[in-house]
Amino acid sequence: MLFKIVDDWKQMLPPEDETRMNTMLRNIAKHRPAYRSSNDVKTAQLWCALLEMRKENHLLLKKVKRLEYIFEGLAERMKQDNDEKQIIESLEKF
Repeated sequence: MLFKIVDDWKQMLPPEDETRMNTMLRNIAKHRPAYRSSNDVKTAQLWCALLEMRKENHLLLKKVKRLEYIFEGLAERMKQDNDEKQIIESLEKF
């Protein structure tokens, strides 16, 4: 039985995943001198991929923390405004 072997396995991925994979491989290629000098190139390349993913994760975490800071500030200001309105209403009734 003959099976057709696809050399470019990325072509078997859905188009959007193939695009993501190619982007990731381009980012990992920045570390080529490092992983090419390793005795186990494939493992070193995987570690470089993990490093790139950690960088992305760290960037996203910073953005989420910034958004949390902004929303917490908004919530605090809204609470203060509400407290001030209650004080003003109380004084007006007095």
